[in-house]
Amino acid sequence: MRLIIEGEQRIRLLAMANGAELNVETAGPGLDFSPLHMLAASLATCTLSVLAGWAIQVGVSLDDLEIELDWDYVDDPYRVGTYDMRLRWPDLPEKRRTAALRVAEHCTVEHTLRHPPEIRTTLTE
Repeated sequence: MRLIIEGEQRIRLLAMANGAELNVETAGPGLDFSPLHMLAASLATCTLSVLAGWAIQVGVSLDDLEIELDWDYVDDPYRVGTYDMRLRWPDLPEKRRTAALRVAEHCTVEHTLRHPPEIRTTLTE
């Protein structure tokens, strides 16, 4: 997989055929891999993993799959308010597109973001 930090609020993940190794790069100077990029990368890589399992089952190549993810912020409290995820998969047969979208929604990270967990923070010695 290849993860490209394309902006302060944008990443792109390329499936590639080289397995589970993740290569991270930036598309320009001054871009760092921030915690919010990591959160978006978690959503993108989770989506890729469920699509990869499905693609193997149905015999579809992942070689040209790219996932682009943008996000916007909201206030009260300041946080990510919206993710826009686009799957670019030119070689995916037309008859498989609806199924691919359904499969993409089975990502555990997406489920976690839609139904946030309770977070407990403690300070220990």
